Amino acid sequence: MTLDVVVVGGGPAGSSVATELAGRGRSVLICDAARFPRHKVCGEYIPPAARPHFERLGAWPAIERIGPRRHIGMAVISPGGFKVLGRYDADACHGLALRRYDLDAVLLANATRAGVRVEEGARLTGIKRNGDDRFELTFHAEGDAVPWRVRCRALVGADGRNSLVARRLGLRRRERHRRWAIMGHFRAVRAPDDHGEMIVTDYGYCGINPLPGGLTNICIVIDAERDRMPGRRGLPRFFADRIAAHPLTRMRMIAAVQEGELRSIGPMACRTISSVADGALLVGDAAGFFDPFTGEGIAMALRGAEMAAGVLDEALQRGDLSARSLGGYEHMRRSAFSGRLRIDRLLQSLLPRPRLTDWVARKLVRDPSLADLLARVTGDTAAPAEVLSARFLARFLRA
Repeated sequence: MTLDVVVVGGGPAGSSVATELAGRGRSVLICDAARFPRHKVCGEYIPPAARPHFERLGAWPAIERIGPRRHIGMAVISPGGFKVLGRYDADACHGLALRRYDLDAVLLANATRAGVRVEEGARLTGIKRNGDDRFELTFHAEGDAVPWRVRCRALVGADGRNSLVARRLGLRRRERHRRWAIMGHFRAVRAPDDHGEMIVTDYGYCGINPLPGGLTNICIVIDAERDRMPGRRGLPRFFADRIAAHPLTRMRMIAAVQEGELRSIGPMACRTISSVADGALLVGDAAGFFDPFTGEGIAMALRGAEMAAGVLDEALQRGDLSARSLGGYEHMRRSAFSGRLRIDRLLQSLLPRPRLTDWVARKLVRDPSLADLLARVTGDTAAPAEVLSARFLARFLRA
């Protein structure tokens, strides 16, 4: 039997594209090396732009029940202590804070209800293109000595930054960006409970995000070229030293109690030559990831999954799964995300320059409406062109 689509990776992008395709009558299989629910290094904040996609998938009621609403996104605190607090524009417009442990499980269960077959603990080890333009995929399951194989007409790589699908298909591009992240969950953190904070530090930045049930997500992001990452045994001391090195993070964490283990990932950034190949698409972080500072990862993954499902379904109908036929997905991604990525890179360029960061922060504090607009753009409820315009620059310089 040949399936229409196999999706490698069961995170938000993978489960979403699978649900979309199953709703269009396609036979879909999700395979993931992990078993769900599982923890993942992430800021665990979902911007307002994600809600329409969750509603489209039919998962919104379950997600809203476990994630407290946030009408303020993530405040940015500059090296000089200037706090830029961006608010969304209406009571109906809000983000959510919840663990990936919970979110991923809800989305995967939703995919199963839509008719998607899910195989957990199945690690992809081989990708072969047969003469009939079908893929033959080889998987190893936990505890099984013998691998199993499946054939499909189309392949979707949703397997994250280190995507095996992207590497095997020759789509990965070398990225110089060398940041690493270390994340943990803590209780008794002395931080606001109605918004998160991104604290710019000497080593990079620290994200503090309150979660349901009294937990707080603490995630530090460092530049590995300046600050060498330790091994697993040295991770707790390295993390504690970075928290203690900044007065605000030290104060926030003075009575904090860790719950569970620390987790790290890196290098975080990845780029692709293309997000399409003959018979294959990349979605989510597998299609390209830069940095989590603006918290747009999940929203972009969901939107990209929706685009991918539409393009792939039409290609399956035509019987043409060539890279050229799937190229519309690449164009849609560039059109949808290029402006936001430009803003992201502009913000990233500030982080190594404390004086410039403080100057920008002071301007935004003096005119909170500019900070609100920036929050709406990063939350994808306003167009990036509003921030990239000459009018915004003039207002900013006058502030």
